[in-house]
Amino acid sequence: MAIYTCTTQEGMLSAEQRTVIAQEITRIHTAHTEDRPYMVWVIFETLPPNRIYAAGKPAVKALIVGLFREDRSTEAREQVLKELWAMFKKVTGLADDQLWVSLTEIPASDAMMLGAILPEPGHDAEWLATLGQPL
Repeated sequence: MAIYTCTTQEGMLSAEQRTVIAQEITRIHTAHTEDRPYMVWVIFETLPPNRIYAAGKPAVKALIVGLFREDRSTEAREQVLKELWAMFKKVTGLADDQLWVSLTEIPASDAMMLGAILPEPGHDAEWLATLGQPL
């Protein structure tokens, strides 16, 4: 139950890199949560040159912004951040000053998936069973 948006400039990522990044984001997220792989969505947005600025000047930057249900431990969030950072740098070759990674938590009651309001943390199995989804 997560959406990760990766924003880069046009031409920064090949189709192969996008596939690797999507697979790795899914692996990292599910390793630190109860979520199943099909609950992790990865969206790639590309911007034309001169659409990302730093210090008032055009810059080559990339962002990963994750949005998911609240109630993850501080340790889990920190581990996800660190693993996303390392993975994206490895795949893209970007320097530390070219990357932003952040996570935003929302209450379960503020999102829907599979046609239903998300369950409160700890109630995923019951929720999935009522929807006829695999555990």
